[in-house]
Amino acid sequence: MVTKIVIALLLFSQGEMIEHTITDGINDCLEKKRIMKRNMSDGVQISCAKVEADIEIIEGREFIKSLRKL
Repeated sequence: MVTKIVIALLLFSQGEMIEHTITDGINDCLEKKRIMKRNMSDGVQISCAKVEADIEIIEGREFIKSLRKL
């Protein structure tokens, strides 16, 4: 497991984080956020944040195991 600073797309529902995904930078994150906002209900909040994340690599792909906001 590796710890590094990443830009993550965060999905919240009723004040609790229910999903988080690593993105390729702020532009990629904002693009994905715009797409998600068009397709989701108003009850969820979507944000991009710079976070410190514990990353696990599985079959060449990075996944967030845990994160801390900076």
